[in-house]
Amino acid sequence: MAQQLTNPPHFYTLDAIRGVAAIIVVLYHWQLFYYAGDIYVQGGYEKTQLPWYPYLAVFYTNGMVAVDLFFLLSGFIFFWLYSNKIFTEKTSFRNFMGYRLTRLYPIHIVTLLFVGFLQWIMLRNSGHFFIIQYNDGYHFLLNLLMMQNWGFEKGASFNGPSWSVSVEVFLYVLFFIICRLGMQRKIWLLILLIPLGALLQYYTLLGKGVYSFFYGALIYYLYTWLLQHNKVNTYLPAITIVTLVLWVFLFVEYKFSYIQSTWLHTMKEVLPDKDEKFALSTYGVFRNLFFRTTVSPLTILALALWETKKGMIHKNWAALGNCSYAIYLLHFPLQIIFVLITDSFGISRQVLHSPYVMLLFFLILLPVSYFTYYYFEFPAQQLLRRKFLKKETSHLNIIDAKLPI
Repeated sequence: MAQQLTNPPHFYTLDAIRGVAAIIVVLYHWQLFYYAGDIYVQGGYEKTQLPWYPYLAVFYTNGMVAVDLFFLLSGFIFFWLYSNKIFTEKTSFRNFMGYRLTRLYPIHIVTLLFVGFLQWIMLRNSGHFFIIQYNDGYHFLLNLLMMQNWGFEKGASFNGPSWSVSVEVFLYVLFFIICRLGMQRKIWLLILLIPLGALLQYYTLLGKGVYSFFYGALIYYLYTWLLQHNKVNTYLPAITIVTLVLWVFLFVEYKFSYIQSTWLHTMKEVLPDKDEKFALSTYGVFRNLFFRTTVSPLTILALALWETKKGMIHKNWAALGNCSYAIYLLHFPLQIIFVLITDSFGISRQVLHSPYVMLLFFLILLPVSYFTYYYFEFPAQQLLRRKFLKKETSHLNIIDAKLPI
């Protein structure tokens, strides 16, 4: 009989892809240097002018799905670590939210204040803000409470990428309620929440979080079922092959657009009154939905099963994942700094379109993010937890410090 496998104490592979996802988000936001007058207008720039576009086009165009990956990872990890502890009341609401806020809040408040200062300089020097327009007292309060994307906002504010942090906080509250009510194993509820999130995302960004977070929960329960029934060795090869084939399929399709061409032709036949822009838009929606529904979850499942079978990979793989939150929250203020420097020295903004400037940007961002995590984020959260929270088990404390945003 095959040996019964158990959960590893930590998923370092999932840490690694979390870091990669954060870098993809930065690439996606490189477009912010291209908008005339620093005002966001949908389709208001020429994509092919982005650095190394032929090689990075897939990330420039579809980088937003990397944020969905964060939510998916959160659902998987939180149901793994916390669902039973909350249900059995081993973890209180105070401790659960306290641990999460001490993870998120230190760098959130620092970047909130820093972006506010940088946008004030931008307004004074240029007469307008950089891309994000709602930088007033009301939206500062929403950001302070981490409610800047709960539906009370007029638009993006301050450190714009932090919208997903706000959504995460909402998900934590919803997750805790579901687990405390003992409904964390109600698969019908999780399945119901997924299409509900898909519907809501067209009205609020909370929907994106709900869709992917509870999809991640389903992937966790599938992972658990495979372990409990000793099916990992049986299904891992097939799951791995299907996942790799889907990744190859996506990149080939993106490069050669076989399906896109068929889609455009079909849409023209079925809906002749709609233009090509509409057809391309709907194709993009379905392509991203396909990634979020198949490729992304299967990737997480395959990596989790692979690490369970092979044993934990070297913990150094986690370094990029540890820095992902800092990468995510620091890249927008760094973009403002680059703009302020070029404007102050009378340098044309065209320099920000250079691939070498992008390399310089990452050469600054990655080390700063590394030092921010190890010398500010982690020490700050440990200090706050010792001061204000009841002590959890040391293993859970360490894992919680590295949970996805």
